[in-house]
Amino acid sequence: MQKQIANPSIPAWTAFVIGLGLIAFFGSLDYITGAELAFSIFYLIPISLVTWQAGYRHGLAMVLLASATWLISDILTHDEYSNALIPYWNASVRFGFFMIVCYMLNSLRQAMEREKETARTDSLTGACNSRAFMEFAEQELERSRRDRKPLTLAYLDCDNFKTVNDTLGHNMGNTLLIEVAQIMKSCVRPYDIVARLGGDEFAVLFPGLDAKECRAPLERLQSELNASMQFNKWPVSFSIGAVTFSHPPSSMNDMIKAADALMYEVKNGGKNGVLHQTV
Repeated sequence: MQKQIANPSIPAWTAFVIGLGLIAFFGSLDYITGAELAFSIFYLIPISLVTWQAGYRHGLAMVLLASATWLISDILTHDEYSNALIPYWNASVRFGFFMIVCYMLNSLRQAMEREKETARTDSLTGACNSRAFMEFAEQELERSRRDRKPLTLAYLDCDNFKTVNDTLGHNMGNTLLIEVAQIMKSCVRPYDIVARLGGDEFAVLFPGLDAKECRAPLERLQSELNASMQFNKWPVSFSIGAVTFSHPPSSMNDMIKAADALMYEVKNGGKNGVLHQTV
């Protein structure tokens, strides 16, 4: 699943246009009030806004525009300098100050995004963790209700996984789980949601796919997983319960319970199979 964990609160182009307007406004005030009043701190508003919402490159553009605007205002409002290079020196100092603020804000924003990503990613497999899965799934459930489109949830359990841990060691068990997550991601669309819900249990959410459309990816998923287990000589198979909801239920928990129940039917019926229902 390749979803964006965090999105800016306003579009980048909107932030950039607002930034341009603010620089023009503060530049005009700077010119009208003359050299006696300083407006340096106010130029940080568009620089900070654009850097945070649109990224470092757009923030750098704001830095250049703010520095140039301040330089022009300085030149127009000062009758005379003791040295012709003074306004350019001042502009360089301001540019450096603005650059430091822009760089620090961008670094902070990237650190926060990495932290959010880490908090929503299973540290072993790189798939979504249960928290992220529930967040994304609730969004897709709401979209399904709004657009009146089907929604399919598949719940997967690794049969005999404990045997791998007991006989081959936990490191090999971890390797197996990583392999399962990678295969699952490769078998679905980029915007389908793959998650490790805990232990040896995984889930896939297929937004917009009905029962007929889900048949092929589910069969491929089962086939590729079993082929990998045989190739690596791991004594593991997979029980998959899948439910297609033509009319989305009231909550994501209801969906998980339905798919989980089907998965256990497969396990109790001999394991290594796919049971798919439409409700």
